[in-house]
Amino acid sequence: MNQLYKGKAKYILAGAMLLLFTAITLYANTVVYTNKKFSTYLTIDTVPKVEVKNATVKNNEDRLISKSSKDTVIVPKIDTLQFKSSKDSLDAPVTYHADDSMVLDMPTKKIILYGKEAKVNYIDNELMAPHIDFDQQTGIVSAYLVKDSTGKVISMPIFNQADFKSVSDSIKFNMKTGKGITKGTYTTQGEMYVYGGKIKKVDANVFYAQGSRFTTCNLDTPHFAFVSKKVKFINKKMAFTGPVHPEFEGVPVPIVLPFGIYPLSKGRHSGLIAPTFTANAQLGLALEGIGYYKILSDNWDVVTRGTIYSYGGWTANINPRYYKRYRYQGNLMVNLQHIKDLDNAGSRGFNVQWDHNADTKSRPGVSFRAHVNAGSSRFNQNVPNSPQRRFDNTFGSSIAYTKVWKGKNNDNPYNIAISANHNQNINTKYIQVNFPDVIFNVNTLYPFRKKVSIGESKWYENIGIAYNNNVKSQSFFYDTAGNIGKQFIDKLQWGASHNVPINLSLPPVGPLQIAPTVSYAENWFQNKVQYKWNSANKKLDTLQNKGFYTSRDMSFGFSVNTRIFGMMTFKKGSKVQAIRHEIRPSIGLNYHPNFNAKNYYWYQYDTTGKHFTRTSYYAGGQNIYSPFGEGKQGNIGFNLDNIVQMKVRNKKIPPKEGLKNIVDRRA
Repeated sequence: MNQLYKGKAKYILAGAMLLLFTAITLYANTVVYTNKKFSTYLTIDTVPKVEVKNATVKNNEDRLISKSSKDTVIVPKIDTLQFKSSKDSLDAPVTYHADDSMVLDMPTKKIILYGKEAKVNYIDNELMAPHIDFDQQTGIVSAYLVKDSTGKVISMPIFNQADFKSVSDSIKFNMKTGKGITKGTYTTQGEMYVYGGKIKKVDANVFYAQGSRFTTCNLDTPHFAFVSKKVKFINKKMAFTGPVHPEFEGVPVPIVLPFGIYPLSKGRHSGLIAPTFTANAQLGLALEGIGYYKILSDNWDVVTRGTIYSYGGWTANINPRYYKRYRYQGNLMVNLQHIKDLDNAGSRGFNVQWDHNADTKSRPGVSFRAHVNAGSSRFNQNVPNSPQRRFDNTFGSSIAYTKVWKGKNNDNPYNIAISANHNQNINTKYIQVNFPDVIFNVNTLYPFRKKVSIGESKWYENIGIAYNNNVKSQSFFYDTAGNIGKQFIDKLQWGASHNVPINLSLPPVGPLQIAPTVSYAENWFQNKVQYKWNSANKKLDTLQNKGFYTSRDMSFGFSVNTRIFGMMTFKKGSKVQAIRHEIRPSIGLNYHPNFNAKNYYWYQYDTTGKHFTRTSYYAGGQNIYSPFGEGKQGNIGFNLDNIVQMKVRNKKIPPKEGLKNIVDRRA
């Protein structure tokens, strides 16, 4: 009987265990176990997002999911596990590397690294040396140089912290306090090389040196140096020494200064500009060039200078400068003068200079340049100690702006150029100003052409229209006379010129090519001048009226040209293989109607009353542009071009390579 149920017992036991696990699973789905004492998570919550429709569920008292069907709020939990750190622990991890080997002494808690480039990194501190000792209890790192069997130095300890870099014979550094002591140390401060027999670093920016030597010579044994027993360095800013003396080639010079102050800043920095003492026979002793340099921003700075003379004169200079990489650069200079000589006679003057250059690559198709040099007429004559400027009798300025618009087909349909300039003669006190001069051009456009051409073009689609415009204005005045503004307005002249050429290339009519043209021009004038003979005073009076006046002109043209070909060939063995003759005859007609007869008149110019002359209301130099001519005019032109081509064989060269063309063109 026992043998009968022996094989079935394991199956009965497996079925019972399956029923037990099923019951536990079903019970666990309906009951949630919560441990309120352990409510924090050791890692950030990474539970996937769950969408809940119009419900609010409180899950494990740590996550709240609510609001609409699409709203899912997951609040991450950060590890808040509390633990106590040891007193000798550091604020950050220490990473180290040994090229050769590492020795770990557990009883003393020391780590010793060996290798040519053994490294220890802690926050922003980096130490590299052939022998490094790290004491975990004190947080002190020690590094030493190592020599080979011949006494040659394998490598030296190198220490870097932020901007401070040094090479030493030995280094001791406390990772907790950031303080350290080095011996036989070389470091750089700006453009100055510093050697210290013993250097104590008290924080990241301040260190003291004993038995120091600093120079601008980068050799291990410099040609010259300043030597002091005690030096205080503020990293990349200033250095202060006690008694200091120079030495050359290691030989001390018996010149001792009680103290020294040395700037160590790199790059641009604001500060005073030291003056120089000069003498002038007319103005007296001078404190020249005293000033201040100020950095306004990364793109702007300004230099101010001044000079004071013992006889009461002074000069001032303000020079703002600006620079933006790959965009533009320039500077502005304003000079003021108040000069007094021994006789107490004084004069004042000014001068303004401005230079600006824009990089054309920053804005393709656009350029802007400016050069301005203007001032009072006596400014150059009163510049002391500068013969070159005293003999410079002219001032000149020019400002130009151009822009080219790119078309859809990479053509340039529009372009504009705006310019202004000024010329000044110091001797005659004459100043002429031209501004603005505007030139605007529209290249030939075909307004009747379709964007997408299908089939043959219609004749009117070849009508081309262009436009050329030029606007000018100018004035002049004298520096010696008063009311410069009134002079400028009274002498102001302006004018404009417009030109619209229209051309048409018609389809060929047999062998003939026909091309009609139309040209329209219009000028704008400021003055209308009329001369009249004054019989009472027996003189010629000039009547001038200012306003806005226009004058127009047109011309019509018609040209026909064709090409006639003829060719004569010769036998294969002859030296001349062929002669080709081309004739290009063309004929042109031009007609100019009388559009400006109303703008011309007759006037008497002598006492006899028999002599008259005819002129335009817009002639006489009172306007910038000249008037159009009057009268009808018709022209016929004929041209004939002859082109003769000859193909000649060179017998010394193979037949295929020995042919060349000889062209003779005659008109």
